[in-house]
Amino acid sequence: MSGNSSILAILVNYNSAELTLAAIQSVLNSEFSGPLRMVVVDNSEQKNEAEQLRAHLPPSVELVVNPSNVGFGSACNQVFEKDESEAVLLINPDARVLPGCLKSLQKTLFFTCKTAAVGPRLFWDESLEYYFPPPCSPALLEIRGLFSGRNGYGIGRLLDELWRRYAIRTWKLEHSVKVRNLSGGLVLLKRQAVLDAGGLFDPQFFLYFEDTDLFIRLRKAGYNLLLDPCARAVHYYDQCGKEDLEKKRTLMLESMSVFFHKHPHRWKRSLARGAARFTRTAKEEHPLRGHRFKTPFSLKVPDKHRGQWLFEWSPNPNFMPAALRFGSGPKMEFSIKHWNMLAPGRYYGRMGSTKGFDGCFYRITWEVQ
Repeated sequence: MSGNSSILAILVNYNSAELTLAAIQSVLNSEFSGPLRMVVVDNSEQKNEAEQLRAHLPPSVELVVNPSNVGFGSACNQVFEKDESEAVLLINPDARVLPGCLKSLQKTLFFTCKTAAVGPRLFWDESLEYYFPPPCSPALLEIRGLFSGRNGYGIGRLLDELWRRYAIRTWKLEHSVKVRNLSGGLVLLKRQAVLDAGGLFDPQFFLYFEDTDLFIRLRKAGYNLLLDPCARAVHYYDQCGKEDLEKKRTLMLESMSVFFHKHPHRWKRSLARGAARFTRTAKEEHPLRGHRFKTPFSLKVPDKHRGQWLFEWSPNPNFMPAALRFGSGPKMEFSIKHWNMLAPGRYYGRMGSTKGFDGCFYRITWEVQ
């Protein structure tokens, strides 16, 4: 099988018609080899969403309108199970394929028979200043939670350092590399590998973690997951369903519970009890130092980091995961353009060296209304 594969592109819309139309156009404008079939599944339960899609979708794109929201995974399954294309492209409404991305993903996916899925180098913004966080291992996040608080400061810092080094190394890659997880928001899958792993998505997951479950099953079936840095794309943060933020957080917690029930890691509990003896017990997590901003801001870079610095921002105070921006010079601007790309909520930032985790970070926080 070669890179000239037939592709099924699936996009699930939920109250994001304008984003969906732009995502579709980015795929259609991209170079690819072989025939492409593109299907949009509308889960919005809003008549105006379906009408907008019908009015503006290109003639070559198929539309399926569900009378009720069946969930992301089930909507993808609807299309996957009725198609026989060799490759399946999953793309979220808030993702954009950049020139050459899809063709590079095809070539990488079919270079070896043991590759099941390939993801691109992802950026958060169209100016490609910020790298989108690489997918984090769920085990790492759960361990981080176990060690948070009074008994976990030392281990938490260690995990933070390991994650930060992994993220820096990942986004500086110049060639394809095997990884343990990818983002289902934009990924190219080999159909036969998905079938060998038991199918596309487990319907137990209404939203969130269905992709991580799939990637675990693919690896257990003997396949590899690859990151292709030559394929570039944009994935905005949390732009779909911004009016349903609380509902999305609830769904994430529910799916997380389903995930860890399906993939238990009991060894982590024992590890937590044993390692707690070797961690500091009287010290809390580092408090945020620096400024609290209410508008777009500019940061003065410490003298020792001006040769090359790294700015990270995250919705989580532990910065796992975080978007990364590499830069140099005496000042770092977080522009109004980037500010307006964020959904309402509290965010955390830190400025530091790209070479190590010396603890000397300039930390800030801000809130988008």
